[in-house]
Amino acid sequence: MNIELLIIGNEVLIGHTQDTNSHWMIRKISKYGHRIKRITTIGDDLDEIANVIKDILKRKPEILITSGGLI
Repeated sequence: MNIELLIIGNEVLIGHTQDTNSHWMIRKISKYGHRIKRITTIGDDLDEIANVIKDILKRKPEILITSGGLI
């Protein structure tokens, strides 16, 4: 299964917050025999988010998971 993960947050990019959601999702998804094929991390810029989502959708993932708001 083609699964992509998009992590959104300036706090992750600057190293203020560790991205623990990716690791958690990888563990959960792998329990069902699937794997995340790509993880993309971007900032909180709305235009960048829209453009990256468009790019991801061009690759036609079966599932796109987004995560943000890490504190």
